[in-house]
Amino acid sequence: MFRAIVENIDTSKLTVEEKNAFAILANLRVEQVDQLKEFMKLGRPGVIGPGTLAAFLKLCKDQGFDLSEAGVNAFKEKHRLGNADPHRGVIGAQTAGVYFREINLQRSNSREISSKETSQGSSDSSRASQDFNRAIVAAAQSLMGMCTTDGPDGGRNACAWSLNRVLAQAGIPPLGDNPNYVPSLVEALRNSRGREVSRAEAKAGDLVVANGDAHIGVGLDDGCRTVLSNSSSRGSFRWQSNTDFDGYYGGPSRIYRLLR
Repeated sequence: MFRAIVENIDTSKLTVEEKNAFAILANLRVEQVDQLKEFMKLGRPGVIGPGTLAAFLKLCKDQGFDLSEAGVNAFKEKHRLGNADPHRGVIGAQTAGVYFREINLQRSNSREISSKETSQGSSDSSRASQDFNRAIVAAAQSLMGMCTTDGPDGGRNACAWSLNRVLAQAGIPPLGDNPNYVPSLVEALRNSRGREVSRAEAKAGDLVVANGDAHIGVGLDDGCRTVLSNSSSRGSFRWQSNTDFDGYYGGPSRIYRLLR
């Protein structure tokens, strides 16, 4: 996993907030740093310098992220990121990834079209997402019971692989730069391929992502009360669970709607 190059930053002279902002950037993959730099309209891809750090700290503050010691601890507790000693207040790769995800969610939400707008474009988009949902449900049902032993680890880690098989069956392009890795699928959904929806908004055909981006499946009914996903123990696309995967992943799931 490649990290960005750090230039001209003396971490011993940083404030607490600057140190935490730097820890997020330093623990992200270089392509994630470059994505943030592009959004902040910064040059020199792959490099974290003082300008990148200052701009990123401002971005975090503008989006309401508290990078004080107390703020980081609260963020880790909220997202169940293992904040007991000796990891209390520490921003590692997992925590940095969650910050990246939440920052992108804030950006996505800020770009969402107001529900009051009734332009033809938004109507077309709504119809397209409904078509996608219907196609995804039909494909998932047709593949129920599919053997997944050709997937990663002999089917034991084939949930993302299975989801992309469903999309292929539905005639939808694959999701994620790494189609076998749930966080890659989630990144694609957050960036341009989809949007997060509430449980009240959820429809059959929405994609359900487990706590910690640990698993993914397809909602079979409105509200996504029933989710179909890969069964690791059986190497088969047949696990029907509730929205939170029967509590297996220790927290609430998120629901996304594929838009393109």
